[in-house]
Amino acid sequence: MRKLSNYSILVLSLCVTLFFSQEIFSQGLDKRSGEVLYKEYCASCHGNSGDGNGELSYLVYPKPRDFTSGLFKIKSTSAGAPPIDSDLYRTILKGLPGTSMPSFNFLDESQIYSLVTYIKNIGGIENNGIAQIKIPEVLSPTQELIESGKSIYSEVGCNMCHGETGKGDGPSSKMLTDSWGYPIIPRDFTSGIYLGGGEVQDLYLRFAGEMSGTPMPSYGKLSQLLNKPKEDENELAWALVYYVKSLEEKKSDQSVRLPENQKLVASKIKRSTKPEEFMDGAASIWKNAQIYSIPISRLWQSDNVNYQMVNVQAVYNSNYIGIKMEWNDYSEDKGLYRIQDFQDGAAIQFSLDGTKGFHGMGSKDHPTDIWFWKAEWQMRANENTDSDIVLAYADRVSDSDVTTYPTLMNDMAYLSGRDAGNINSEAGKTSPVENVTAVGPQTVTPLKGRRQKIMGNGVWDGEKWRVVFVRKRKADSKEKVDLQKDELIPIGFAVWNGSEKDRNGQKMVSTWYDLNLKD
Repeated sequence: MRKLSNYSILVLSLCVTLFFSQEIFSQGLDKRSGEVLYKEYCASCHGNSGDGNGELSYLVYPKPRDFTSGLFKIKSTSAGAPPIDSDLYRTILKGLPGTSMPSFNFLDESQIYSLVTYIKNIGGIENNGIAQIKIPEVLSPTQELIESGKSIYSEVGCNMCHGETGKGDGPSSKMLTDSWGYPIIPRDFTSGIYLGGGEVQDLYLRFAGEMSGTPMPSYGKLSQLLNKPKEDENELAWALVYYVKSLEEKKSDQSVRLPENQKLVASKIKRSTKPEEFMDGAASIWKNAQIYSIPISRLWQSDNVNYQMVNVQAVYNSNYIGIKMEWNDYSEDKGLYRIQDFQDGAAIQFSLDGTKGFHGMGSKDHPTDIWFWKAEWQMRANENTDSDIVLAYADRVSDSDVTTYPTLMNDMAYLSGRDAGNINSEAGKTSPVENVTAVGPQTVTPLKGRRQKIMGNGVWDGEKWRVVFVRKRKADSKEKVDLQKDELIPIGFAVWNGSEKDRNGQKMVSTWYDLNLKD
C-alpha cells in the first residue's frame, strides 16, 4: 500500500472535517427552518409555544389545536396512540376542510416535514415504532350493507350527535365540548366534507381509531359493541362507512376542477375587449376560460355552511385582467343601515412581494393588495342612490319635514362619515369594489381617492352570486400588484355571507394559489 504524505493526510482530514461540519450545519439549518416556518405560518393561531393561544386565535372557531397536549384529531393509529409523521404531514398538506386550518400545499415536501418535526418537539410526541391501523379488504357497497349500516348507526349512538339524517343536529349536538372545554359542532355528513378526507378508507380510520380531543370515540370493535361474532367485524365496519356515505347530498356535475399544483391559468382574449365586456360574467369571453373549484372554509363556524367551493375564472388581454368568482348563496344580503343587517361580499388578495405569507391578509413583511366587492355598494351603484337611512326606514318621521326647520339643519347637512372622507360614506358609487392594502388582520387601509381604480359587477340569480373584478394589468403604484405575463402571482379568495352575520374577520377564506397569465 502506498504511504500517504503528510500533506495528503492534512487535505484528507480537512475534507472529512468539512463534510461532517456541513452535515451538522445542514441538520441544524433544517431544524431552524422548521421553527422559522412555524413562526411564519402557524404561530399567529397556534401560539409561539404551540399552546393554541396565538394572537389571532380569537378570530377562529373551533380554537386552534394545542400542540403541547399531543392530541391530534386526524391520525391513522389506534385509540390512545400518537399520530405518525405521515398523519401530521397530510394534515398540513391538505388542511382540515370546514375549519380555519387551511391547506399549506404551496410548501414543498421538505418544508412540511420540517414543520412536522418541530410540532412533534412541541408536543413531546414519540412515535417511533407506532403502527398504523391496518385497513381490511374493502367490501363493495350493496343496498343490504347500507341497510345494515343504518341499523348500526342508531345502535351505537351516532344519531345522538350527528342526527337521524346525518346533518349534525342530534339531541346531544348542542351540548358537546372538546378536551379544552370549547363547544364543538358534530360533522354534517350530508355535506360530504370530512376533516381527514372523504374516501371510504379515510372514514374507516376515523371510526376504527378516534379523533383525539373530541367526543368522537373509537368504534374499532363493533362486533363487541353489538354482541356480534368477531368474524363479522369487517362487514360491520364497512356497513357503517357506506351508510354514512349514503347520507351525502348529491351535487350536480359541473365543468370544474381543482387547480393542479395550486395554479390558476388565465385565458388570453382579444386585445380589443373593453372593460364593460369583462364585467359581463355571462359574456362569450368567459366560455373558454377554465373553471377552477376553490375550497373556502369559515374562520368562525356557524350552524350552517362552514365549507364550500368557489368557482373561479380569469381572462386577460394586453391591457386588462378580469377575475370571476361564483358561489352558492341562497339569500341576497345588501342592506347595511340597521345594526342587525350585514352584507354579502367577496375579495381577492394578492401578495405584493410574491411571497405566500400569512393567508389572512398577509403580514408586515409580506403586504397584500386586496380587491373587495360589497353587495351594498353594488346596490347603490345599480340604483344610483346615496347611502341613506331612508333605505331602511322609509316611513320614519324626520325633523326636517317640518316647514319651519332651517334648511341648513336638514338630514343631509351633517354627515360625519362623509365629511371626514370615509369611503364607505361617500355620496355616490360608481364601482362596487374597494381597493385596500393590508399587512395582516385589522390593518385594512383603503387607497385614497383617484387611486381607487378597480371596476366590478355582481349579479345574484336567486341561488348564487357571480362577481367579476376588472383592473388594468399594469400597476400605477407600489401598493398594487403588477400582473405580468408568465409570472406566478400568489392569489387568495374570501367570501362574506350577510345572513350568517359575516363581517370583518368573520368570513370564509381560501389558502394561497398561483395566478398565471399564459398564452
